[in-house]
Amino acid sequence: MLDWDEYHLLLHVARFGRIPEAAQHLKVTSSTVFRRLAAIEGKLNMPVFQRDGGQYSPTEEGAAIVNAAEKMEQETAILARQLFGKSQTLSGSVKITTSEVLSSFFVARHVMSMGQDHPNLKVQVVSSDRMLDLSRHEADVALRPKRLCSNALYGRKIATIRWATYVADQSRRDEQLQLGTYIGHAGDPHLAEHFGSTAFDPNATEGPQFFASSLILRAAMCAQGGHAAALPMILGEVWPGLRRVGGPLDAPLGDLWIVCHNDMRRNRRVRAVFDAMIEGARADRALFEGPQWADKAT
Repeated sequence: MLDWDEYHLLLHVARFGRIPEAAQHLKVTSSTVFRRLAAIEGKLNMPVFQRDGGQYSPTEEGAAIVNAAEKMEQETAILARQLFGKSQTLSGSVKITTSEVLSSFFVARHVMSMGQDHPNLKVQVVSSDRMLDLSRHEADVALRPKRLCSNALYGRKIATIRWATYVADQSRRDEQLQLGTYIGHAGDPHLAEHFGSTAFDPNATEGPQFFASSLILRAAMCAQGGHAAALPMILGEVWPGLRRVGGPLDAPLGDLWIVCHNDMRRNRRVRAVFDAMIEGARADRALFEGPQWADKAT
């Protein structure tokens, strides 16, 4: 008979398909996962996973064990959400998850004020481009640049995310040279389709020579000069050494939503986060949309 920790390990190996990623999420070393997995399979006297070049996929028997572990996790998460959701104290912990850009350039500016208003509240901000699962209670509140896709979630749109073209803040005679080439986006095909090609701007003379896998890296590369970059204004407006060329791009690339699970929406700790982020987005409207756009929307 397996205990919950053993089920939990098998579930993460199955979920991530590789030992290093599972170990990272479990906050242990890869060797620990290898050792514990070998002990579990020895205990069961059968392999739980097929191995193929470092990729782990459940065997037929292993899939049944993983399914059982998923059901246990779901029941545990439901109970945790229900208990947490009914809590009306403004003490204890609350976890916020969002992307690297939003955590560093939006949440960080506004979450610290919660310490003054709620001194007994412990706020954890998780910066990750992997969306943590609110249904599995991996986080309590999420900030996401997309609409809700589940009836189990409750959320509010708090900002429109507009993008603009930025160049290094050098002399203006270098501007046209910089606008001739753009830093491409390596990774997200949706962003790559919109930005970093000759279709991005008629001034672009050729496709990009340089590519960045993250927006923060893209901003840092742009600030070195020689190449323009399309960036969300919440990042580009405050990055040292960058200057915006013109106004926001015609079409926004998303809206910012603050989201929690329906079971959590009346929890006072969650409401405190909602209130702080909604007020922060209102204060940062000019950063999200540009001064003229913010003025027109008010």
